[in-house]
Amino acid sequence: MANFLNNAWYVAFWISELDDKPLKKKILGRNVLFYRDSNGAAIGLSNECPHRFAPLHKGRIEGDTIECPYHGLRFDRTGLCVYNPYSDDCDGLPANAVLRAFPVVEKYRFIWVWMGDPQLANEAEIPDYSFLDNTAAFTATAEATLTMPVNYELILDNLMDLSHGQFLHATTLGNSAMAAGSTTARKVGNIVYSERLNPAGEVPLLFAPAQLVDAGALVDFWNDMWWAPGSCYYLEVGITPAGRPREEGVLIKSAQILTPVDERNTEYRHILYRDFLKENDAVTIAMEALVSKAFSEEDEPMLIEVQDGMAGKDFWELRPAILKGDRAAIMVRRTMQKLIEDELNSSLS
Repeated sequence: MANFLNNAWYVAFWISELDDKPLKKKILGRNVLFYRDSNGAAIGLSNECPHRFAPLHKGRIEGDTIECPYHGLRFDRTGLCVYNPYSDDCDGLPANAVLRAFPVVEKYRFIWVWMGDPQLANEAEIPDYSFLDNTAAFTATAEATLTMPVNYELILDNLMDLSHGQFLHATTLGNSAMAAGSTTARKVGNIVYSERLNPAGEVPLLFAPAQLVDAGALVDFWNDMWWAPGSCYYLEVGITPAGRPREEGVLIKSAQILTPVDERNTEYRHILYRDFLKENDAVTIAMEALVSKAFSEEDEPMLIEVQDGMAGKDFWELRPAILKGDRAAIMVRRTMQKLIEDELNSSLS
């Protein structure tokens, strides 16, 4: 059985991706149709027509409805068939001639979809990425999406313990002080927080353009993060001259959000906001290239090898050797496991 949490908000697209054409997105192993109605509102429906299971994203938007490309049935935003070209009305249609409607919200540059029980969908539970709306205080990189052939939980393991930066990202995102850094982790409700301080190391390449300190001088490098169900991640990294308060430093905030496609594939969206050299486009381009290299050429190949080495076995079945720096990642896994078990038990009761 797929290890997914259904009752959670997932990102289907960047808002900028959904225009006047219907699109399909596979999320948690299910195909979902997205389109905009005549008022521009985003709509999410099951993608298979209940008649002959044709892919509705290949159809046409007609007013507020989607028209099946195979036999011309039309469905509204609630999933009801509201037009049958073979009859004067839809009264005679079978009861199962309906689509599943998914709650959809546009917020913080993303199109969010609730994949579980629609009655439980609460927009207030979308994790707080309000910093993405503060374009006056920060400069952003481009909206980026990677499709990784890796299970989402392995990516979360990677994100929640950044001590690997000293080794896997030695020439990109990390520095030599990371393995010796100190981490605190805590859980508030179902959100896991982790704060890591890597004191007195060289300037990570990501921050080199800021020229915060003289050549050869050391910096304190912080990595603060949180995770919220199902696969939402926030990371703030920054540097300050060694021993000095954070207010004297520079920082980068990032939204890094995973959308499980299926058990072995994940869409990984990320965007970075920085508070230094905000008018310098060359810095933005260089930062995008550096992050892309770290994620695509360092993280992804490693995680593919990890997944292959696990050979389909469960993480806990393999009895991993847990290190003290793993606390936040383990908290995330255990939180997800309990939420999934509770959801399953609720559906069976």
